[in-house]
Amino acid sequence: MTKAVLVDLRKCIGCRACQVACKRWNDREAEETALNAIPGKEWTNPSDLSPQTYTYIRFVGKGTGDNFKWYFAKVQCMHCTDPQCAAVCPTKALYKTTEGPVLWDPDLCIGCGYCIQGCPFGVPRFDPETKKIEKCTFCAERLADNYEPACIQACPTDTLVVDDYDDIIAEVNVLDAAGAYVYGKNEAGGTSWMYVSDIELHELGFPSVSAEQPIPKTIKTLGEVGAIGIIGGVALLGLKLYADRRAKVQKTVKEG
Repeated sequence: MTKAVLVDLRKCIGCRACQVACKRWNDREAEETALNAIPGKEWTNPSDLSPQTYTYIRFVGKGTGDNFKWYFAKVQCMHCTDPQCAAVCPTKALYKTTEGPVLWDPDLCIGCGYCIQGCPFGVPRFDPETKKIEKCTFCAERLADNYEPACIQACPTDTLVVDDYDDIIAEVNVLDAAGAYVYGKNEAGGTSWMYVSDIELHELGFPSVSAEQPIPKTIKTLGEVGAIGIIGGVALLGLKLYADRRAKVQKTVKEG
């Protein structure tokens, strides 16, 4: 059964328990960070995703004086229903599972960066050490065993709720009809992580994304200009290295 998550930002207290749980479950290393200097986001730390940080809480301050208020927004892969990262991947390393997560095969990833270019939410990150991408996995292995993702299990306020996709979308539709601000229901054709908030999500730093599936920018550009360019050159080099590696493995197996 396909799963989805409702993120009710009206309940989030910015405790970062989800960040800690994600780090522990995925064996992600701690990173040296600095206090965010962006006005209104000073307490966002870390301030962005990285190969070692699959999720973080964005702190956004609104108003002044007695009307000042902090808003908290969890950021991670949206696990799109029809992921553009998978659509533009030249080696089919990325794929959407029937349970909901968008995953990638590290053995097929060549570090070309197409998924980074293609993601409308700007999620995948390139790891300079492994030369591959990293991102949230939706704790696919936990879902397969009927356990909640680590971040959801750790949330003390029920800001995060995982359920069958149909039940989550039904709840989002009710909240949408009631006047709440929702995000992820239509963006990029729909996602498996959907948000509800009492202010518009773009005010919390979420990008404005069309409901229509975007044309993969890298592929479109290559077709229009008829040239490879820097990114395309990296992709071709990666494909060659991948082909050489596959040939070497096959040769080793035959000789063995």
